[in-house]
Amino acid sequence: MALKTREKPETQSQSVSIDLPLAQIIPILLIAGLGFMVDVYDIVLFAVVRQPSLISLGVSAQNSLNAGVFLLNMQMAGMIVGGILWGILGDKKGRKSVLFGSILLYSLSNIANAFVPSIPIYWALRFLAGVGLAGEVGAAMTIAAEITPRQYRAYGTAAVAGLGVFGAILASYVGGLLAWRIAYGTAGLAGLVLLLARMSMKETPLFSKIVNNDRLERGSLRLLLSDKGRVWRLVRCVLAAVPLWFAIGVVVSFAPEIRGGGNVALSVAAIALSYSFGETTGEVISGILSQLLRSRKKAMLLFATGALISAFLVLTCPVEYYRLLCLPLGFFVGYWSVLVTSAAEQFGTNLRSTATTLVPNLVRASTIPITILFSSISAIWGPVAGAMLTGGVCFAGAFISILMMDETFAKDLDFIEV
Repeated sequence: MALKTREKPETQSQSVSIDLPLAQIIPILLIAGLGFMVDVYDIVLFAVVRQPSLISLGVSAQNSLNAGVFLLNMQMAGMIVGGILWGILGDKKGRKSVLFGSILLYSLSNIANAFVPSIPIYWALRFLAGVGLAGEVGAAMTIAAEITPRQYRAYGTAAVAGLGVFGAILASYVGGLLAWRIAYGTAGLAGLVLLLARMSMKETPLFSKIVNNDRLERGSLRLLLSDKGRVWRLVRCVLAAVPLWFAIGVVVSFAPEIRGGGNVALSVAAIALSYSFGETTGEVISGILSQLLRSRKKAMLLFATGALISAFLVLTCPVEYYRLLCLPLGFFVGYWSVLVTSAAEQFGTNLRSTATTLVPNLVRASTIPITILFSSISAIWGPVAGAMLTGGVCFAGAFISILMMDETFAKDLDFIEV
């Protein structure tokens, strides 16, 4: 259960003001957003350079689907490990420590990725890059949620998410322009530059308020999973966001396999660029809409409905409209920013980093069963049917989960889990 910190005598003496001036909030949001941007840049970059990198390393065109699925799943497996590692560290040692450690591991892995000589080493480096990436989104959104005044919280998280998803646009352009090895190198160097920019960051006031309380359990998977209510909160947050990773992990990444052939050639780079423009806009608009509606749930339901319709149209339209229709698909799955904001609002300060980091990485890890289901059905009924049936499962889980969520709009985040 959740308990307000002001009701605990041992935390009263540590009371600090959590209202930061705007001049301090904006630079923190900017640095958090740039971390999110590097994170999304890498994920979309991999989708764009997947085929040329595999072909360069000796994988035949007919084996690219299975090899690409396995390579993607290695990265997502790394994100599961990293989601646990960085989430716990963020609650035990601080939000700032995650932003430093995760970006350093990611940067070094991607620089090494630029020199990868074989498929097995490619697998290993994508796994390590996944571990590093896992800390960025959760830490960024935790920080944004904790420093932005609660009545404007979705604006802060939407700004971070919007800046983050701009990385998808950049990756779509860079991945289509540069050779795949050089593209990976740019991702690693950008991470190191961001590491330097974070040197001056301070901890959030809410974490500083509890850091010296030795009697308070922080960053504990045992505590997170010991209560059925907390477990179901976590599961609902994960399932609600799965359509995003169906969209990027199947509809965008495997577009050539789904609707390729014939007279129209499908470029993942071009499709990802169209999709990313839509998602960048959707991340911002969904956050604004949740503020105007004063509801996280209503905004998510409206956008999820639009995403379902858009996905159906993409998979059934004439192939020449595939790229164009991926733009509204990206826009409507942009409720991701509202979902992660809601996840941060559902857990106390001593578990907020753990949960908020774990949720997006479990969502990303859902790519593993999603792509396995997609490839299995595709082998029997073809890739279009595989994509449609896989999407149906993803959206069904999302709608049920959103409907069952608690409304968290403008919730006071000054509470702990016991």
